[in-house]
Amino acid sequence: METKFTEQQSLKVISEMINRARNNVQKGAGIFMIFWGWMVAIAALLNVVLIYILWRISVSPSYSFHIWWIMLPAWIVSFILKRKIDRSAIVKTHIDNVISSVWMAFGISNVIFLIIIFGLSYSLQVYDYFFYMINPIIILLTGIGEFVTAKVCRFRPFLYGAIAMWTGSLACALAVMLFKNGNGVLVQFIILAVCMIIGFVVPGYKLNKLAENNHV
Repeated sequence: METKFTEQQSLKVISEMINRARNNVQKGAGIFMIFWGWMVAIAALLNVVLIYILWRISVSPSYSFHIWWIMLPAWIVSFILKRKIDRSAIVKTHIDNVISSVWMAFGISNVIFLIIIFGLSYSLQVYDYFFYMINPIIILLTGIGEFVTAKVCRFRPFLYGAIAMWTGSLACALAVMLFKNGNGVLVQFIILAVCMIIGFVVPGYKLNKLAENNHV
């Protein structure tokens, strides 16, 4: 026999799903965001240091970009963390699946974007223009993912993080206009590091604090 929900019952079910999703997020996503925030920020700052060192010793600064290969083992660690978080979730809700799907789409979009950028730059033998696009686009996509998560979980620090990401994306474009001779890339990586700390690390710590206060 089909059960008919009243409007109030439907709203109650949706509210319970959101609360469960928020609890699940609190129980582990803080660690997840802190991990990725620091990983990307450290890699970006190391990239800046390597560019400066390679310039000083008259070696092509492009070799500095190999620092980003550390993202491969980071993905493995991230996968292990996600499995652990999923196992600790109280109840897996539809909203949890939505959030997971949003960030999965974010990851896939980043990979496709990088393939397109490197493919076009190699085919056209034009590198500077395309490389200037990498940081602002990735930061922009991160802001989209965080904005959706903020709205679904009703967690305001995520919203502030998304705003920080979008602002950083615009700042990256502005850096290319203001700084010449490749210095725009250096500034972009610094902006990326700042965005990850403000947009990921800080909300992550706030999530952990919220979870601790709520004894989740």
